[in-house]
Amino acid sequence: MRVLIAGCGYVVTAIGAELVKSWHEVWGLRRDSAAARELEKAGIKPLSANLLRVDDLKNLPSVDTVIFCQAPSRKNDEYRATYFDATKNLLDQFNVGARLIATLRKIVLISSTSVYATTDGSWVDETTDPLAGSHSDAESRENAKVMLSQEELVLKSGHPAIVFRLAGVYGPGRNRVRAIFEGRLKPVLTDNHMNRIHIHDIVRGVRLLLDKGIPGQIYLGADDAPCTDREFYSWLFEKLLLPLPKEIADVGARRAVPLHTHGSNKRISNKKIKALGMKFRYATYREGYQPLIDQALVEGLAKQSDHFSGAWFHDTSSPRSFDKLRMVSEAEPKRGST
Repeated sequence: MRVLIAGCGYVVTAIGAELVKSWHEVWGLRRDSAAARELEKAGIKPLSANLLRVDDLKNLPSVDTVIFCQAPSRKNDEYRATYFDATKNLLDQFNVGARLIATLRKIVLISSTSVYATTDGSWVDETTDPLAGSHSDAESRENAKVMLSQEELVLKSGHPAIVFRLAGVYGPGRNRVRAIFEGRLKPVLTDNHMNRIHIHDIVRGVRLLLDKGIPGQIYLGADDAPCTDREFYSWLFEKLLLPLPKEIADVGARRAVPLHTHGSNKRISNKKIKALGMKFRYATYREGYQPLIDQALVEGLAKQSDHFSGAWFHDTSSPRSFDKLRMVSEAEPKRGST
Protein backbone atom coordinates (compact mmCIF):
# COMPACT_ATOMS: atom_id res chain seq x y z
CA MET A 1 0.00 0.00 0.00
CA ARG A 2 0.91 3.62 -0.47
CA VAL A 3 -0.48 5.33 2.61
CA LEU A 4 -0.97 9.00 3.46
CA ILE A 5 -1.53 9.78 7.13
CA ALA A 6 -3.02 13.17 8.00
CA GLY A 7 -2.12 14.37 11.47
CA CYS A 8 0.83 12.22 12.56
CA GLY A 9 0.56 12.41 16.33
CA TYR A 10 1.01 9.68 18.94
CA VAL A 11 -1.59 7.30 17.55
CA VAL A 12 -0.94 7.33 13.84
CA THR A 13 2.82 7.58 14.15
CA ALA A 14 2.58 4.15 15.79
CA ILE A 15 0.26 2.97 13.01
CA GLY A 16 2.56 4.30 10.30
CA ALA A 17 5.64 2.73 11.87
CA GLU A 18 3.93 -0.67 11.89
CA LEU A 19 2.88 -0.31 8.26
CA VAL A 20 6.46 0.55 7.31
CA LYS A 21 7.65 -2.63 8.99
CA SER A 22 5.31 -4.53 6.65
CA TRP A 23 6.98 -2.89 3.64
CA HIS A 24 4.25 -0.38 2.91
CA GLU A 25 5.21 3.12 1.79
CA VAL A 26 3.93 5.70 4.25
CA TRP A 27 3.83 9.50 4.20
CA GLY A 28 3.02 11.53 7.30
CA LEU A 29 1.43 14.93 6.85
CA ARG A 30 1.93 17.46 9.64
CA ARG A 31 1.98 21.23 9.72
CA ASP A 32 4.81 21.20 12.26
CA SER A 33 8.01 20.76 10.28
CA ALA A 34 9.91 20.19 13.53
CA ALA A 35 8.22 16.79 13.80
CA ALA A 36 9.93 15.54 10.64
CA ARG A 37 12.78 13.85 12.52
CA GLU A 38 10.36 11.87 14.69
CA LEU A 39 8.53 10.60 11.60
CA GLU A 40 11.77 9.73 9.82
CA LYS A 41 12.90 7.67 12.82
CA ALA A 42 9.73 5.63 12.41
CA GLY A 43 10.41 5.13 8.69
CA ILE A 44 7.61 7.53 7.71
CA LYS A 45 8.26 10.08 4.96
CA PRO A 46 7.43 13.50 6.39
CA LEU A 47 5.30 16.02 4.53
CA SER A 48 5.02 19.54 5.91
CA ALA A 49 1.62 20.98 5.06
CA ASN A 50 -1.30 22.74 6.67
CA LEU A 51 -4.59 21.04 5.83
CA LEU A 52 -6.34 24.39 6.02
CA ARG A 53 -4.20 25.79 3.20
CA VAL A 54 -5.30 24.27 -0.08
CA ASP A 55 -2.10 25.36 -1.84
CA ASP A 56 -0.09 23.19 0.58
CA LEU A 57 -1.92 20.14 -0.75
CA LYS A 58 -1.34 20.54 -4.47
CA ASN A 59 1.64 18.22 -4.80
CA LEU A 60 0.77 15.27 -2.63
CA PRO A 61 2.21 11.85 -3.50
CA SER A 62 0.09 9.32 -5.34
CA VAL A 63 -1.46 7.09 -2.68
CA ASP A 64 -4.16 4.45 -2.47
CA THR A 65 -4.95 4.67 1.26
CA VAL A 66 -5.59 7.61 3.58
CA ILE A 67 -5.77 7.62 7.37
CA PHE A 68 -7.22 10.73 9.03
CA CYS A 69 -6.28 11.45 12.64
CA GLN A 70 -5.82 15.19 13.02
CA ALA A 71 -6.64 16.89 16.31
CA PRO A 72 -6.38 20.41 17.75
CA SER A 73 -2.83 21.03 18.92
CA ARG A 74 -2.79 24.77 19.50
CA LYS A 75 -4.84 26.94 21.81
CA ASN A 76 -6.49 28.84 18.98
CA ASP A 77 -7.36 25.72 16.96
CA GLU A 78 -11.06 25.46 16.27
CA TYR A 79 -12.82 22.12 16.22
CA ARG A 80 -14.66 22.67 12.95
CA ALA A 81 -11.55 23.86 11.13
CA THR A 82 -9.39 21.02 12.50
CA TYR A 83 -11.84 18.21 11.87
CA PHE A 84 -14.31 19.14 9.15
CA ASP A 85 -12.63 21.82 7.04
CA ALA A 86 -9.21 20.15 7.03
CA THR A 87 -10.72 16.78 6.10
CA LYS A 88 -12.75 18.31 3.27
CA ASN A 89 -9.67 20.07 1.86
CA LEU A 90 -7.73 16.83 1.68
CA LEU A 91 -10.63 14.84 0.24
CA ASP A 92 -11.03 17.50 -2.44
CA GLN A 93 -7.56 16.63 -3.73
CA PHE A 94 -8.98 13.31 -4.92
CA ASN A 95 -11.97 14.92 -6.61
CA VAL A 96 -12.72 17.35 -9.41
CA GLY A 97 -16.11 18.73 -8.58
CA ALA A 98 -18.37 15.73 -8.11
CA ARG A 99 -16.07 13.43 -10.09
CA LEU A 100 -13.49 11.26 -8.37
CA ILE A 101 -10.02 11.56 -9.86
CA ALA A 102 -9.17 8.13 -8.50
CA THR A 103 -10.96 5.88 -6.07
CA LEU A 104 -8.84 5.22 -3.03
CA ARG A 105 -8.46 1.65 -1.86
CA LYS A 106 -9.63 2.66 1.59
CA ILE A 107 -9.99 5.56 4.00
CA VAL A 108 -9.86 5.08 7.76
CA LEU A 109 -10.97 7.98 9.92
CA ILE A 110 -9.81 7.84 13.52
CA SER A 111 -12.65 9.35 15.54
CA SER A 112 -13.61 9.28 19.22
CA THR A 113 -16.17 7.68 21.49
CA SER A 114 -16.52 11.12 23.09
CA VAL A 115 -19.24 11.75 20.49
CA TYR A 116 -21.61 9.74 22.71
CA ALA A 117 -23.71 11.75 25.14
CA THR A 118 -24.47 8.74 27.35
CA THR A 119 -24.11 9.55 31.05
CA ASP A 120 -25.99 6.75 32.84
CA GLY A 121 -23.33 4.03 32.64
CA SER A 122 -25.19 2.01 30.02
CA TRP A 123 -23.58 0.10 27.16
CA VAL A 124 -23.18 1.82 23.81
CA ASP A 125 -22.34 0.33 20.44
CA GLU A 126 -22.29 1.37 16.80
CA THR A 127 -26.10 1.50 16.66
CA THR A 128 -26.42 3.90 19.61
CA ASP A 129 -27.51 7.43 18.71
CA PRO A 130 -24.51 9.56 19.79
CA LEU A 131 -26.62 12.59 20.60
CA ALA A 132 -29.30 10.71 22.54
CA GLY A 133 -28.63 12.05 25.99
CA SER A 134 -26.90 15.06 27.40
CA HIS A 135 -23.21 15.91 27.11
CA SER A 136 -21.52 17.41 30.15
CA ASP A 137 -21.69 20.92 28.68
CA ALA A 138 -22.69 22.83 25.54
CA GLU A 139 -19.13 22.93 24.22
CA SER A 140 -18.76 19.14 24.42
CA ARG A 141 -22.02 18.70 22.54
CA GLU A 142 -20.98 21.12 19.80
CA ASN A 143 -17.60 19.39 19.49
CA ALA A 144 -19.38 16.04 19.17
CA LYS A 145 -21.55 17.43 16.38
CA VAL A 146 -18.44 18.60 14.51
CA MET A 147 -16.82 15.16 14.77
CA LEU A 148 -20.02 13.49 13.61
CA SER A 149 -20.17 15.82 10.61
CA GLN A 150 -16.57 14.87 9.80
CA GLU A 151 -17.52 11.19 9.96
CA GLU A 152 -20.46 11.75 7.62
CA LEU A 153 -18.25 13.69 5.22
CA VAL A 154 -15.79 10.81 4.96
CA LEU A 155 -18.41 8.06 4.76
CA LYS A 156 -20.18 9.90 1.92
CA SER A 157 -17.00 10.85 0.06
CA GLY A 158 -17.45 8.24 -2.67
CA HIS A 159 -14.41 6.32 -1.48
CA PRO A 160 -14.47 3.06 0.53
CA ALA A 161 -14.34 4.61 4.00
CA ILE A 162 -14.46 3.34 7.58
CA VAL A 163 -14.75 5.20 10.90
CA PHE A 164 -12.87 3.90 13.94
CA ARG A 165 -14.09 5.54 17.16
CA LEU A 166 -11.50 5.16 19.89
CA ALA A 167 -11.89 5.16 23.66
CA GLY A 168 -9.20 6.70 25.87
CA VAL A 169 -5.76 5.96 24.44
CA TYR A 170 -2.85 4.87 26.62
CA GLY A 171 0.52 3.22 26.23
CA PRO A 172 4.25 3.91 26.66
CA GLY A 173 4.76 7.65 26.85
CA ARG A 174 1.05 8.35 27.22
CA ASN A 175 -0.39 7.23 30.54
CA ARG A 176 -1.03 8.47 34.05
CA VAL A 177 1.42 6.28 35.92
CA ARG A 178 4.40 8.63 36.12
CA ALA A 179 2.32 11.70 37.04
CA ILE A 180 0.60 9.80 39.86
CA PHE A 181 3.82 8.14 41.00
CA GLU A 182 5.50 11.55 41.28
CA GLY A 183 2.52 13.14 42.99
CA ARG A 184 1.76 15.54 40.14
CA LEU A 185 -1.74 14.25 39.53
CA LYS A 186 -4.52 13.54 41.99
CA PRO A 187 -7.37 11.54 40.49
CA VAL A 188 -10.98 12.22 41.30
CA LEU A 189 -12.59 9.01 42.47
CA THR A 190 -16.07 8.63 41.02
CA ASP A 191 -18.32 5.80 39.98
CA ASN A 192 -18.37 6.99 36.37
CA HIS A 193 -17.22 4.37 33.88
CA MET A 194 -13.98 4.79 31.94
CA ASN A 195 -13.09 3.11 28.65
CA ARG A 196 -9.63 2.73 27.18
CA ILE A 197 -7.54 1.02 24.53
CA HIS A 198 -3.80 0.36 24.39
CA ILE A 199 -1.86 1.90 21.51
CA HIS A 200 -0.71 -1.56 20.42
CA ASP A 201 -4.32 -2.68 20.01
CA ILE A 202 -5.17 0.47 18.08
CA VAL A 203 -2.48 -0.48 15.59
CA ARG A 204 -3.92 -4.01 15.40
CA GLY A 205 -7.40 -2.59 14.90
CA VAL A 206 -6.40 -0.30 12.06
CA ARG A 207 -4.51 -3.11 10.32
CA LEU A 208 -7.62 -5.27 10.61
CA LEU A 209 -9.88 -2.53 9.24
CA LEU A 210 -7.55 -1.90 6.30
CA ASP A 211 -7.67 -5.61 5.48
CA LYS A 212 -11.21 -6.65 6.37
CA GLY A 213 -13.19 -3.58 7.41
CA ILE A 214 -16.49 -3.10 5.58
CA PRO A 215 -16.70 0.27 3.80
CA GLY A 216 -19.41 2.54 5.12
CA GLN A 217 -19.24 1.02 8.60
CA ILE A 218 -18.36 2.43 12.02
CA TYR A 219 -16.36 0.37 14.51
CA LEU A 220 -15.64 1.07 18.17
CA GLY A 221 -12.18 0.63 19.66
CA ALA A 222 -12.14 -0.18 23.36
CA ASP A 223 -10.85 -3.08 25.44
CA ASP A 224 -12.92 -5.70 27.26
CA ALA A 225 -12.97 -3.99 30.65
CA PRO A 226 -14.78 -0.70 31.09
CA CYS A 227 -14.58 0.15 34.79
CA THR A 228 -15.28 2.97 37.19
CA ASP A 229 -12.73 5.64 38.09
CA ARG A 230 -12.74 4.27 41.61
CA GLU A 231 -12.04 0.70 40.52
CA PHE A 232 -9.22 1.68 38.17
CA TYR A 233 -7.40 4.05 40.51
CA SER A 234 -7.78 1.77 43.52
CA TRP A 235 -6.05 -0.97 41.55
CA LEU A 236 -3.42 1.40 40.13
CA PHE A 237 -2.45 2.95 43.47
CA GLU A 238 -2.16 -0.49 45.06
CA LYS A 239 0.16 -1.64 42.27
CA LEU A 240 2.25 1.52 42.66
CA LEU A 241 2.57 0.87 46.41
CA LEU A 242 0.88 4.20 47.12
CA PRO A 243 -1.92 5.06 49.53
CA LEU A 244 -5.16 5.87 47.78
CA PRO A 245 -5.77 9.57 48.47
CA LYS A 246 -9.08 10.85 49.70
CA GLU A 247 -11.12 12.62 47.05
CA ILE A 248 -10.22 16.01 48.49
CA ALA A 249 -6.92 15.02 50.07
CA ASP A 250 -4.18 17.57 50.51
CA VAL A 251 -0.96 16.09 49.11
CA GLY A 252 1.17 18.25 51.32
CA ALA A 253 4.10 20.12 49.91
CA ARG A 254 3.56 18.79 46.38
CA ARG A 255 0.94 20.65 44.39
CA ALA A 256 -1.07 18.04 42.55
CA VAL A 257 -2.66 18.76 39.22
CA PRO A 258 -6.30 17.61 39.33
CA LEU A 259 -7.29 15.08 36.73
CA HIS A 260 -9.57 16.57 34.08
CA THR A 261 -13.06 15.30 34.72
CA HIS A 262 -16.13 15.20 32.52
CA GLY A 263 -19.69 14.02 32.67
CA SER A 264 -19.22 11.00 30.44
CA ASN A 265 -20.37 7.72 31.96
CA LYS A 266 -20.74 4.88 29.49
CA ARG A 267 -19.46 1.41 28.68
CA ILE A 268 -18.17 0.84 25.17
CA SER A 269 -18.96 -2.45 23.42
CA ASN A 270 -16.26 -3.93 21.21
CA LYS A 271 -18.36 -6.84 19.95
CA LYS A 272 -18.50 -5.64 16.35
CA ILE A 273 -14.76 -5.32 15.79
CA LYS A 274 -14.13 -8.60 17.64
CA ALA A 275 -16.61 -10.29 15.32
CA LEU A 276 -14.50 -8.98 12.45
CA GLY A 277 -11.50 -10.81 13.91
CA MET A 278 -9.94 -8.38 16.39
CA LYS A 279 -7.82 -10.09 19.02
CA PHE A 280 -6.65 -7.82 21.81
CA ARG A 281 -3.13 -8.10 23.12
CA TYR A 282 -4.15 -6.09 26.17
CA ALA A 283 -7.73 -7.16 26.80
CA THR A 284 -8.02 -5.16 30.03
CA TYR A 285 -6.26 -2.27 31.73
CA ARG A 286 -4.56 -4.74 34.07
CA GLU A 287 -2.51 -6.38 31.32
CA GLY A 288 -1.87 -3.07 29.59
CA TYR A 289 -0.83 -1.05 32.60
CA GLN A 290 1.32 -3.66 34.35
CA PRO A 291 4.42 -3.15 32.16
CA LEU A 292 4.00 0.63 32.56
CA ILE A 293 3.76 0.24 36.33
CA ASP A 294 6.82 -2.02 36.47
CA GLN A 295 8.81 0.54 34.50
CA ALA A 296 7.68 3.36 36.79
CA LEU A 297 8.70 1.38 39.87
CA VAL A 298 12.10 0.62 38.37
CA GLU A 299 12.64 4.28 37.58
CA GLY A 300 11.33 5.18 41.03
CA LEU A 301 13.93 2.98 42.69
CA ALA A 302 16.64 4.78 40.73
CA LYS A 303 15.37 8.03 42.24
CA GLN A 304 14.44 6.58 45.62
CA SER A 305 16.08 9.34 47.63
CA ASP A 306 13.75 11.89 46.06
CA HIS A 307 10.58 9.85 46.21
CA PHE A 308 11.12 8.46 49.69
CA SER A 309 11.19 12.01 51.07
CA GLY A 310 7.67 12.64 49.77
CA ALA A 311 4.32 11.98 51.34
CA TRP A 312 2.96 9.53 48.79
CA PHE A 313 4.38 6.22 50.06
CA HIS A 314 2.60 4.13 52.69
CA ASP A 315 5.54 4.27 55.07
CA THR A 316 8.82 5.51 53.65
CA SER A 317 10.72 4.27 56.67
CA SER A 318 9.43 0.74 56.27
CA PRO A 319 11.96 -1.82 54.96
CA ARG A 320 9.03 -3.82 53.61
CA SER A 321 8.07 -1.05 51.16
CA PHE A 322 11.67 -0.76 49.99
CA ASP A 323 12.07 -4.51 49.64
CA LYS A 324 8.95 -4.80 47.48
CA LEU A 325 10.19 -1.99 45.27
CA ARG A 326 13.61 -3.61 44.98
CA MET A 327 12.06 -6.95 44.00
CA VAL A 328 10.30 -5.29 41.08
CA SER A 329 13.51 -3.64 39.91
CA GLU A 330 15.34 -6.95 39.88
CA ALA A 331 12.64 -8.82 37.97
CA GLU A 332 13.00 -9.39 34.25
CA PRO A 333 11.19 -6.57 32.42
CA LYS A 334 7.82 -7.74 31.18
CA ARG A 335 7.58 -8.23 27.44
CA GLY A 336 4.78 -6.86 25.35
CA SER A 337 4.93 -3.10 25.81
CA THR A 338 5.32 -1.17 22.57
